[in-house]
Amino acid sequence: MIQRIQTLYLLTVVILSGITLFSVQAGFVGNADAAQYILNYKGIFQVQTTGMDFLKNVWSLTTLNVLITAIALVTIFLYKKRLLQIRLSIINSVLLAGYYGLLFIYLWQTGNTLDAEWYLEMVTAFPLVNIILTFLVIRAIGKDEALIKSLNRLR
Repeated sequence: MIQRIQTLYLLTVVILSGITLFSVQAGFVGNADAAQYILNYKGIFQVQTTGMDFLKNVWSLTTLNVLITAIALVTIFLYKKRLLQIRLSIINSVLLAGYYGLLFIYLWQTGNTLDAEWYLEMVTAFPLVNIILTFLVIRAIGKDEALIKSLNRLR
């Protein structure tokens, strides 16, 4: 299981998704009053000297990130079912693309509501890396499946 390269790719997807889940993903700076806002897994908060004030839920974004992490983790342990692994990896790629779409919808709506400019943190690039790694997983599993089929023809 661990000796296969796709397992290492999937483990990296799980780690990067976990980091993305618990990090600040984006921020906002108000145009009029220069107020600071952050977006993390708990929601959108206004940062003040006395603490943080809650503004908006982002549960759908958090749920999507947890689902991506869970699917990648489950896919690691389905190493005997290669076709199912490929299907789950394709679903994970679609969910990762949906994560970006949903993130930018939240950024656009919140930026307009708060009259603020948004900026991205470094961890926002992790889902893009996960999409690339998931594509590599699909290719590696496909190669394994082709190898198994060729060995069955020789018997």
